[in-house]
Amino acid sequence: MPVVKTKQAIDELDPGSVLEVLATDPGSMSDLEGWANSTSSVELLDQIEAETDGETVYRHYIRRTAE
Repeated sequence: MPVVKTKQAIDELDPGSVLEVLATDPGSMSDLEGWANSTSSVELLDQIEAETDGETVYRHYIRRTAE
């Protein structure tokens, strides 16, 4: 589901804008990386795995590069 929601959110952004995606699914790391690599209008800037309130949270930063 993170990929579907990410695409919907990215479509609403202006080129150059950065979207922060938060997920609890460890599969989001590879899913969003694969999606970004196969999508010409986005760039995956960073992915961070962090512990928050005893729960692992995956943060993804994606830039919209074109219309």
